[in-house]
Amino acid sequence: MQPTARKKHPAAFRDRGALPFREIASFVALAFGLAWLVHTPALLGGVGPEDPLYGISAQVYMFTPGLAALVVGFAVWRRPSRVARGLALTLRPFRRVGGYCLLALLVFTLLGVVAPLVAAALGVIQLDLTGFSGLRAAIEERAPGATEHLTESGFPLRAYLVAVGTFLVTAVPMSLLTSFGEEVGWRGYLLPRLLPLGVWPALLVTGLIHGLWHSPQLFIQARSGGMGADSITVFLVFIVVAGILFGWLRLASGSVWPAVVAHGVNNSVTALGFLTLSAADTPTHPVLYSGGAGGVVGMVLILILVCALALSGQLRVRSSDPSTGQ
Repeated sequence: MQPTARKKHPAAFRDRGALPFREIASFVALAFGLAWLVHTPALLGGVGPEDPLYGISAQVYMFTPGLAALVVGFAVWRRPSRVARGLALTLRPFRRVGGYCLLALLVFTLLGVVAPLVAAALGVIQLDLTGFSGLRAAIEERAPGATEHLTESGFPLRAYLVAVGTFLVTAVPMSLLTSFGEEVGWRGYLLPRLLPLGVWPALLVTGLIHGLWHSPQLFIQARSGGMGADSITVFLVFIVVAGILFGWLRLASGSVWPAVVAHGVNNSVTALGFLTLSAADTPTHPVLYSGGAGGVVGMVLILILVCALALSGQLRVRSSDPSTGQ
């Protein structure tokens, strides 16, 4: 990969000039408006995060950025082919896009393994690498079909494979689907529109808007006492930091799909490391480490990767609106 070479980099497009402010404002207003609209029943009903109504709203609203992007995209580009190009839905060249998708899968899966190890080293959580009590408890709770394969001691390999296989078939596809609903809006539409500001401002502003879009959920969480100001702050900062990595994958590949994979894996597969390595009933911390690759621990690990990309020149990508030929 040579992202600093303008003529060779797949995400290097022609400079399209001024920031399309009205277009961006329409997208943001629509995405936020739909998000609050979807949560209206839960908000008016005074329900908390444990209520099924909240769960339904949380699933549906993940598609609102993508819907907003499609509405604005068709208003601007008219033809489906131009909309697909403008939202970076391309899978070609497949080797490049597939390579970055694989990179996203590997990086965020590895983060899910390293994060609990670091959290344990800092004394935030406890691990059980002999009896794997946390893994056994997770299998009994989340994959009852695999319990018959649990062994009395050691690593329950067969039960683990059955449980992980079930998880990959059921939970991961839904996570990728909802992540697609988000990333088509954030990294597919919004990030390229903001690139006249510069790459770093575009990455940071996209992440900030993405984080604030969670405001209906954060309000409900705060109202019910599920999240305090400190955990909400860490959550928002984490989204901005992770968004830099999502955005780099989008710009470096010239496609939104690697960002979709990264987002989907972060929301699902990263939990496997914690569930596999942790002791049963180990406490977590809402700020320092909450499981998966979350909290300050996960954020710092991602920041290390971002710094490595920046120091190696990978974030000097000069890109703009990919919707050429309007």
